[in-house]
Amino acid sequence: MKPSFKTILPIALLGLTAVTATHAETSDGKTFGVSAGWLHIMPQSSEQGVNNQLGNNWNMTENAGFKVKDADTVGLGFDYCVNDNVSLEMVLGAPPKMKLSGVGRVNLIGNLGVELGDYDNIATTRAYTPTVLAKYQFGTINSKIRPYLGGGLMYAHFSDIKTDPNIALPLGAKIGNVSVDDAIAPVVVAGIDYNINKEWFATASVSYAHLSTDATLTINSSTGSKLVTGKSEIEINPIITYVGLGYRF
Repeated sequence: MKPSFKTILPIALLGLTAVTATHAETSDGKTFGVSAGWLHIMPQSSEQGVNNQLGNNWNMTENAGFKVKDADTVGLGFDYCVNDNVSLEMVLGAPPKMKLSGVGRVNLIGNLGVELGDYDNIATTRAYTPTVLAKYQFGTINSKIRPYLGGGLMYAHFSDIKTDPNIALPLGAKIGNVSVDDAIAPVVVAGIDYNINKEWFATASVSYAHLSTDATLTINSSTGSKLVTGKSEIEINPIITYVGLGYRF
């Protein structure tokens, strides 16, 4: 059974809230931090999309399907300082609209087919990726520059998937439903904080999520009936950069 977005996120938030119930032991008295800034998401895998046999005479060439394109969004970070060097962070972002371009070719019989690679925007989806991190900051509480390393988990939920209705397949067929399963991915992060003063700080980080999930693609006939359905793994594996401005209290 795939994890549910409506159950996993509240559990993660509850766990983070439970930890914050313990009094922080930072020497400067700053328990919490919040930052806002710019998130840039760069999917890395070259094998993204539905690339298996679809059934009957329909098939796709190797690696054919969808490729997730880069996206930008507003990011928010919420920190809890366990002590002078250890912190827990919840990273959220306004769900970006991820564009999916075409890759490869769909074949029917002989030379009948369509080049998916001719379409730069086959589908779009909204991606919700709340992430919980544990971080270790180097230096002391009074250091101006504090690099950090950390790791955690990302929960990925994809919704509002829309395909281009103008993409025509052979014999009047159309791309029907596209769905992407929820997934949980391990994340590693490296970053640096620049302390402007005791309250304000600038932050920048690079993180990597080992994110894979399953995609399902349905092809319908000209009358709307389902012809075939293919399912395959999507390897997204995004590198995510974040630059923001924060405040501690």
